[in-house]
Amino acid sequence: MQQPIDIARFLSTQWPCREIQSRQLATLLHPHIPSPPTFVVHGVSATCKSTVVRGVLSSLGVPHAVVRSTECVTGRHLLTKILWNTLEALDQKDEWEKFGKGRCENVSNLVVLLDECLAARSPERQGKFVLVLDEIDKQREAPPTLLSALARLGEIIPTLCVVLILGSTPRPLFLQIAAVPHISFPPYTRKEAIDILLASPIPVVEGIPTETSSRIYPHFVATVYETLVGPTAGSIPNFRSICDRLWPLFVAPVVQGEAPPSGNTEWDFTRLLVKNRALFRHQGDSNCCLLRSPSLPYFSTLILTSAYLASHTPQRLDTIFFSKFSSSSLSARNKRAHHRRRLKVLSQAQAEELSAARDNSSPKKSKRTKTRITKSTLSSAFATSSATTSAIGGGAGITGPSTILTARPFPLERLLAIYHAIDPNPPANPIRTGAVADQIYAELATLRRLRLVVPASGHVGFASIGTGNTSADAGEKWCVNVSGDWIGELAKGIGVEVGEWLAGGLD
Repeated sequence: MQQPIDIARFLSTQWPCREIQSRQLATLLHPHIPSPPTFVVHGVSATCKSTVVRGVLSSLGVPHAVVRSTECVTGRHLLTKILWNTLEALDQKDEWEKFGKGRCENVSNLVVLLDECLAARSPERQGKFVLVLDEIDKQREAPPTLLSALARLGEIIPTLCVVLILGSTPRPLFLQIAAVPHISFPPYTRKEAIDILLASPIPVVEGIPTETSSRIYPHFVATVYETLVGPTAGSIPNFRSICDRLWPLFVAPVVQGEAPPSGNTEWDFTRLLVKNRALFRHQGDSNCCLLRSPSLPYFSTLILTSAYLASHTPQRLDTIFFSKFSSSSLSARNKRAHHRRRLKVLSQAQAEELSAARDNSSPKKSKRTKTRITKSTLSSAFATSSATTSAIGGGAGITGPSTILTARPFPLERLLAIYHAIDPNPPANPIRTGAVADQIYAELATLRRLRLVVPASGHVGFASIGTGNTSADAGEKWCVNVSGDWIGELAKGIGVEVGEWLAGGLD
């Protein structure tokens, strides 16, 4: 039987930059090592979670069943599919009538049927069985207790180990049980993504020497990542597809025998890049058109979410909402919920007073009543937030009510502080991690080019205000240019709930 470290090295040849996760999985799932009843594998999309889990199980030879939750229409459909996939993995599919006739109505019934299936195995096949629930956090029509109930299957059935694969970072104690192991699959860094592409064979192009390809291709891959993949959708399959498509076009001058410029004898990467700058520009425009749907990479999404929170949360509440010492505690969450309710009521009271003044009605003090914050209320607030103006400067150009959901300009230092507070995947050792401030300017330049983040003076809400915006503010302060619905959907993909951090959001 192979050791976990040997399996991790073998799998690294097929899926590079995942040796640590492979070794952790091989240790927890090894047939001769007791496994925890349940453990969680989590990470954003395109991080090779499901592929590595399947590869480890196949290398170990452990009997297992994989169920994709996105293929199940309802919670009952999921339970039935778990039963059928288990019967198929145990070669008991022909005996389905013995196990509830292939039907499963609830989790309690599933426990009994799975126990019977595992007990009916032959003596030589007795041992550990692994149930993998892939994308379980995206299950449709799932009861609120389904996830925690499925996590306890391994506690009731001794030979069963349940692996929950999540597409977002889970909240603490989301399974309502402590001491559940978690394995994180972080997004691929720039170096890892380039190393994965360079580990694959160079696409074959007839008419170009192998030596020339080996010299130019690494620079080409790095340029594609910097200009096309990093600012848009940073998945490895998309990265490989773009490189395979553009490489023959990039080296076309060499293949066609064109003479290098300035009397040079051979083509190098710099001359080819100048020759093909229109090719990169055209491909970049195509990628930007695809950004109408949420498809930004992890780092850009987190920066844009931080910018949105900085624009829509009053700065005086930063200590309560984004304090690193208490942001994850229950008391801090209760304080944030209290302030969200209080600010929402105050905002509505101000809007009612301004509306009454507009109608030339008698000046009356509006009654502050408690309001229930629902999803429809928040959606309508987000929809109107872009139409309201900011209260900075207090000039006469303000034509609408200044609410807590009005976009305000923010400095770069505040953006960095909020980024560190809401990061769902903080570095394990921040001392050895490079400062995020070194990368923030490049990301802001990309987001500005896409018109997602703009300088405060260039925002439509500030262009009509005569006071409060100086030339210094234009260079130092920024403002978001996206709607709340879009940024909320985008942030969920990386495990950040905007409503939890937003003043005036959902409790």
